[in-house]
Amino acid sequence: MIRRGFLPGFVLFGLLLGPQAVWAQLPQGYLVWSRGNPDDPASRQLYRMTLPAMDDQHALTSGEDVEPRISPDGKWIAYAKAKYPGGSDYHDFTLWRPYIVSIHGATAGRKEIKIDDDGAWPSWSASGALFYNQADGTQSRIMRAELDDKGTATKSRWLSTSTLFSAYVELNECFLSPDESWFAGRTRGNADQNGVSAFTVSPPQSSLVARAGSIGCMPFVAPSGTFAIIAGAGLGIRWGQSPFFTNRIEDQLLIPPLTTAHLAYHPGISSDEKWVLDAQGTDTDHNSGRYDLYLHTLDTATMTAGTGQALTADGFNGWPHLWVGPPSAPPLPQPAIVDFHASIYTITPGETAPLTWSTFGADIVSLAGAPVAADGTLAVQPAMTTAYTLVAQSSQVSDSDTRTVTIAVNPSPLPVSIDLFAATPARITKGTSAILSWQVSNATTLSLDGVSVTPRGSIEATPLATTTYVLSANGQIDTATAPVTLIVDEPKSKLLPDRGGFVCSLGALRASDSRGWILLLGLAGVAIWRRHRSRR
Repeated sequence: MIRRGFLPGFVLFGLLLGPQAVWAQLPQGYLVWSRGNPDDPASRQLYRMTLPAMDDQHALTSGEDVEPRISPDGKWIAYAKAKYPGGSDYHDFTLWRPYIVSIHGATAGRKEIKIDDDGAWPSWSASGALFYNQADGTQSRIMRAELDDKGTATKSRWLSTSTLFSAYVELNECFLSPDESWFAGRTRGNADQNGVSAFTVSPPQSSLVARAGSIGCMPFVAPSGTFAIIAGAGLGIRWGQSPFFTNRIEDQLLIPPLTTAHLAYHPGISSDEKWVLDAQGTDTDHNSGRYDLYLHTLDTATMTAGTGQALTADGFNGWPHLWVGPPSAPPLPQPAIVDFHASIYTITPGETAPLTWSTFGADIVSLAGAPVAADGTLAVQPAMTTAYTLVAQSSQVSDSDTRTVTIAVNPSPLPVSIDLFAATPARITKGTSAILSWQVSNATTLSLDGVSVTPRGSIEATPLATTTYVLSANGQIDTATAPVTLIVDEPKSKLLPDRGGFVCSLGALRASDSRGWILLLGLAGVAIWRRHRSRR
């Protein structure tokens, strides 16, 4: 069966270029893009295609989804999802939320994971940090998120464009460079501001990437961070160098429109920087009209793109991104328990204790040996102290995850006691970690620095300065608290002490570098001679 919107790869390419020429050029990896029915924004979903075979085409998300960006390791896809499917104005950035999903899609226990209540235009740094834009009037708050293996995010505001670049009337669609030293952003306001500019963070400065009248938009920074490309509509896909080049090049044509009637939008660059993508069509609505994707070879030495090879043949197709790598990588996510806790951990006979859990990558989940949903809540009423074990498994992965919560049943209320709360080690060097461990008896609820925890547990702590952590426990008749101070020392200097008017850095000279050792011995000899002479 042929899916709507596509021709089989061998038919499409055979008609366009001949199968042998194409199969020899296509890279190995995953193509991800937003696909939908023409003029129907609510139908847009993220799709994945496996290259070079152009097979395994299937939806990854539920819709309405746009702007997919694959993480450097290929594990995650960040994207923007509409808050109100079917009624969202794409250009109103307040109507979108940032999400991530596994490269293998939302199925078999894998989920679409919301990162924040507002945000769009995601991009990734080389370290795997996720960046996205939050609307701030016509400016942007650029947010940064660190993700764990389960997709849980630790968020912080990275930069406010209205604070550093207030001279611009409009600044959004910001795309971060891999080293987080600059970003490309769409700008509007007047003829001098219209287009896409490159913004350095320290010091805050800006320089043009490329113009396209009032159209230039959708910037995409190359994985090397040396250049960015933009959509220029009737002026084609254009590019400019990063802001750190001397006599930098800007506003150059990379991919022209197919014909004078075509508009070029939705640029993308493959993860290996050998391919460039775009969407072209004649519909003026480039975000939901009839558009097809094209793949071009990219020569970064000459900054030239080869002839486009069509990847789609019908419908709306936009925001392509190509991750290059073997189909076996990245692997399927391991099943994991994201959270498993009780609302109350110590009860009297006859009371109930609600248990709540959530999992990721698990489609076979059991609680106390009975099948349950991947996420849920269950009120238990044990007659005696009972341990409840949650097991998360996958039909596609052999590993599993297990976690246990114990509900204590006291016939008579007992005092709460903190039996253990310690840091191991108690002293660390800045940049290293310690393990905080605790064990509490007869607690109904408890928290570590205001965050709810279970009566028995541990976490990794990496403070940048000496920090005191406080464990607080509520019991049936009383409360208890316990502090633990983790001492953080500054790293020892790698400089040798001054012994004669010069300082030498350890590691600056290699044992195999004879010239370096000759220089070191020479400097030492001069110092000894000067000291001897001063004593005479």
